Amino acid sequence: MQNNHSQDGSAEEQARARNRGIKIAAIALISVAGAVLFFFIGFFVYYLTLPEGVRSLLWMKEQVDDYYYRDVSDEAFWNAALNGASSALDDYSQYYDADSYDAVIDDLNGKMEGIGASFFGGTNKLYKVAIGSPAFFADIVQGDSPVEAGMFLTGAGTSADALTDILYTQVGDMYVYETSVQSVLSTFETGDTVYLRFSKEAGDDTENCVVAKVTLAEYTESYVLYAGGGKAYAVLYEGDTGKWTDVSEYVSVESLVPAGTGYIRIVQFSGNVAEEFRLAAEQYAADGEGTLVLDLRNNGGGSVAAMADIAGRLMKEGKANSVVQTHAYKNGTVTADRIEQCTYDRYFADSAVYVATNYNTASASEGLIGAMVSYGTIDYDNIFITATGKSSAARTFGKGIMQAYLTNSATGACVKLTVATVYWANGTCIHGTGITTADGARLSRAQTFADYGDLELQNIFASV
Repeated sequence: MQNNHSQDGSAEEQARARNRGIKIAAIALISVAGAVLFFFIGFFVYYLTLPEGVRSLLWMKEQVDDYYYRDVSDEAFWNAALNGASSALDDYSQYYDADSYDAVIDDLNGKMEGIGASFFGGTNKLYKVAIGSPAFFADIVQGDSPVEAGMFLTGAGTSADALTDILYTQVGDMYVYETSVQSVLSTFETGDTVYLRFSKEAGDDTENCVVAKVTLAEYTESYVLYAGGGKAYAVLYEGDTGKWTDVSEYVSVESLVPAGTGYIRIVQFSGNVAEEFRLAAEQYAADGEGTLVLDLRNNGGGSVAAMADIAGRLMKEGKANSVVQTHAYKNGTVTADRIEQCTYDRYFADSAVYVATNYNTASASEGLIGAMVSYGTIDYDNIFITATGKSSAARTFGKGIMQAYLTNSATGACVKLTVATVYWANGTCIHGTGITTADGARLSRAQTFADYGDLELQNIFASV
């Protein structure tokens, strides 16, 4: 009887266990179903709270996924949508995916690759040869001139005898071409050796040319060039190490600078520009020149912090903690860039200072000029502004707004947004107007914003 009783008790326990399992499974199933239901209810409620534009974009994404005849990756779709959103903003605001932003960081640090030649938009005319680039050190295989701003790239190829023509003909204000600079140069990669044909005369000249041999490479650009005492200097880099170097054999500007005058060109406020300017200022002081010409032509700006560092060496009446410029934000906040110390007398005491500008002088360049005007380094009469053609007036670009890079730490993406209006230390805002000859600046005649041989600069030297 005990054994039977024992057997009967085990069966009851098994039945109860099965019932408990069924109940637990049912509860779990109901819980999961409830969670799914609440998720969809929550998502539906959330979806209804989204702005109509966001709902439309999600709807469009669904239609593209379901019906578009080719596959479009999620990354490509959302990047296109984000780039499209930039069209609602100003020309200075832009979205960058992670890879594009990495390239921006390299650019801001002066890390480049390629030839090192930059052209005016839609033309084959050089406005800059990057100091330290392959084009700067080009091996001249035909002709006797270094590659410099104002030249025209009219051919490129793998040998001097096998060049693809890159000929631009100017018709009024337009340039007509059969083969663009970009389409030819984009066929070469880092490590390739390329022959480049440059004309000093015209965009369609193939006869009176300089042919240069370059090997595309990674390089660090120097943004400051000094000339005085018959020599020219810049910082040349090996890796991250820079050295102040005589570069007279690679440029011709030193031959233009008269005795008693020093010349400093700032190409852009990027990379190690502040330290490079310090070295140029020391060279100017060591040469004992009495007149400085600061060339900001075609300088579109860059880092405000780098500009403020340089301003600390150029603000004649400045002192520690002096304001360089202020920024007014959407929420009413106003901040200021300040200098740690003023070292003007160390480099430029008793100097007459002049500034060369043109319509491409913008943003941080205009800010540096504003600091110099605000602190008595220069008057408007010390500013030269390029006028082309028959114009009787001229101005700088007029960019009195500031951008910030706002990064997404989760994705590595970034959006550059205009965030503030900029005011000089004396309260002036030049946005939309620039610095003008109507302010008292001097008109400076030139054919274009980069003429080969730079007759404009020669005339400026003769005027100071």
